[in-house]
Amino acid sequence: MKKFALSAIAAAALFGGAAHAYTVGTFSNGLVVPNVIHNGSDETTAVGLINRSATAVGVYWTFFNQNSGHEMDGCFVMTANQYRPVTWQGLSTGRFANTRGYLVLAVGATTAGGAPAANCDSVTPQLAGNTAQLAGNAFQVRQAQRDVAVVPVIDGPLTLNPGTTNIARMNADSLTNVAGALTVVTGATQEILARYATDAATTTRITVWSTGSHRGTHTVDIYNDNQQRTSGNFALAEDELSWFDPGAMESRPTGYTDGYIVWNPGVPAASGAPTGTVLASGSGSVFVYSTIEASAFGAAQTLLGAHR
Repeated sequence: MKKFALSAIAAAALFGGAAHAYTVGTFSNGLVVPNVIHNGSDETTAVGLINRSATAVGVYWTFFNQNSGHEMDGCFVMTANQYRPVTWQGLSTGRFANTRGYLVLAVGATTAGGAPAANCDSVTPQLAGNTAQLAGNAFQVRQAQRDVAVVPVIDGPLTLNPGTTNIARMNADSLTNVAGALTVVTGATQEILARYATDAATTTRITVWSTGSHRGTHTVDIYNDNQQRTSGNFALAEDELSWFDPGAMESRPTGYTDGYIVWNPGVPAASGAPTGTVLASGSGSVFVYSTIEASAFGAAQTLLGAHR
């Protein structure tokens, strides 16, 4: 996605009422499934889509890897008021097993911002306007564990780089903003809170997705469940989709087994950031959540990132 640098880390409860807050369950011209993977056998990401338009629409999808490299794309038609379930293993026809990435789904049109096209026939499909009526949800199916975990879907509208003239050929710079995510604001002090729980019976994985490069080592505040604070560092190894274990942070004190992390996206990475990027350029989106697995739950729990 567009190469302004920003960084983030995740999870906790939905932070309602704040400016640039997450939005879910709306209809627009597209959406993002920020974390998809299948293993070729018993695990896959399942997505349910609804076209609430009064006409058929062509839905163009693109699979990006964790550094926003374009890997695969396609298109399918949804008829008026259709519900359509798809799986990542099915869309990919079994390819890219064990390759983590994300999906961008966009409603096509013959002219940029125009009415949705009823087919996938355009040679250079454009992104439809906000009159498009696409919504979706997703979850990770793990048959071996007999478990299903929610994968939060990022609602549109989608905003593309003006140079993107074909949504069937999107690249790392194409998607600049997704309305359902947190918008980075120049000069503002923004916080993203990361819920974590980690002990012998509990693991946490934090998903960080953005439209700009968040790669690098970042300094954060770490709180435990007794309101005690320390500071430390965490590293994001990928550009635009990172999925990592906060329990592996060397700077987290041993006794800090349950709590949250506070990070300000206005502070540049201490090291390891891509050359030539500008932090908090005033555009772009970030979306974060945690997946916690505890023996006490018996299943994976999904927690959205709190932010303000």
